[in-house]
Amino acid sequence: MGKLKSRERDAIIQSLSAGVVPKIGLEHIQVGRKNEINAFLSDLDRMNDNGAAIRFVIGRYGSGKSFFSICVVRSHLKRSLS
Repeated sequence: MGKLKSRERDAIIQSLSAGVVPKIGLEHIQVGRKNEINAFLSDLDRMNDNGAAIRFVIGRYGSGKSFFSICVVRSHLKRSLS
């Protein structure tokens, strides 16, 4: 993780103030989810090898379900493009 740029900072604050997931800078605010994200990424790897997996993300309104899902997708895309 690099230094937080002012553009990213402003976008993060504006998005969170509006109650939506930021389009950029997630790596600066996402903490404590490494094990969960890795579990989902392992499931995606299994599916790429013609396997199957199912997981449910359950939580109350505003608990971060969408945020978490977007973190998983972006982590997978970043890893796939590397």
